[in-house]
Amino acid sequence: MGRAGALTEAEKRAIWGWRAEGLKLSDIAKRADRSRNAVKRFLDQPDATPGYVGNQNARKFTGPAQTRVFNKLRAAPRSPLKALTMQVNTGRSQRKPVSRETVRRNMADDLSFRRAIVRQPLSRENRLRRVAFAMQNLNKIEEHRKVIFTDEKKFNLDGPDGYPGQWVRTGELPDRVRRHTGGGSVMFWMAISSAGKMALLKTPARITSENYVAMLESSRVATIFGETHPEGWTFMQDNAPAHAARNTKSFFAREGWHAMDWPAYSPDLNPVENVWSIMSRRIYAGNRQYESLSELEAEIIEVWASITNAEVRSLLTGWNARLHRCVNKEGANVQNF
Repeated sequence: MGRAGALTEAEKRAIWGWRAEGLKLSDIAKRADRSRNAVKRFLDQPDATPGYVGNQNARKFTGPAQTRVFNKLRAAPRSPLKALTMQVNTGRSQRKPVSRETVRRNMADDLSFRRAIVRQPLSRENRLRRVAFAMQNLNKIEEHRKVIFTDEKKFNLDGPDGYPGQWVRTGELPDRVRRHTGGGSVMFWMAISSAGKMALLKTPARITSENYVAMLESSRVATIFGETHPEGWTFMQDNAPAHAARNTKSFFAREGWHAMDWPAYSPDLNPVENVWSIMSRRIYAGNRQYESLSELEAEIIEVWASITNAEVRSLLTGWNARLHRCVNKEGANVQNF
């Protein structure tokens, strides 16, 4: 049966470790002397209140509300969940409003809709490395505050790449959606940290080690962040060719920058992707397209200015929970942007 009571922090760490080793839930429960259900609840919801098992009588919406949602999706298939929730709650002035979570759940369970997303192909070796990375950084909250997270993104005149962000019926698209582009585009690089926004810079269409290093120097993120973290800090970047080039590594060594050992094919672990997602929804709101690159660039800069430091910090506080999910899912993709 296993002991009762809330899990201790030591037990939680042990359970994550056994899960990362590939042990079954029943084996973990035996080692921890806990019930299988208690272990499963913790792995499914590591930050949940002890004893919470969910709402067994979750609300649904039907009839006119479903029709309004269908009409909204036909007109704007990339509609944010907030807009769909407003459609559901139209005419419900005398009743309790339906929450976004209820709408999201009904979209998936009753209407068979889900977001089309880009997922990186993950081999068994990739997944093991992702779990190892997550385990190495789990619960090191103070260290998380010393990280500069960065990423590049391409914005197109005619909208986001491919289908990502679009609501589709289950079965209409494969789980792994490949990107395709058309028309003109512009590339930007972003840096964020526990302080909030740090930099947003336009980059050349083709990023080389030379222009990447030049951009890092001009960004002054190291100088700014180093002033508030004299004890040391870490720079997060993915494994793009320009990032992994010998010239870039020499620059890091010369300047004394410490690069995080980032696992391959892991954009879903990078909180910058969430900021890109917020910006994309605002830039392409209402399926907007742009006539020129200068118009698109101006909108990108304006949207970046509208992002608050509080928004960025709230995303970064959730990074530890994302690492938990990576371990729990045995290295599989954890985030839908």
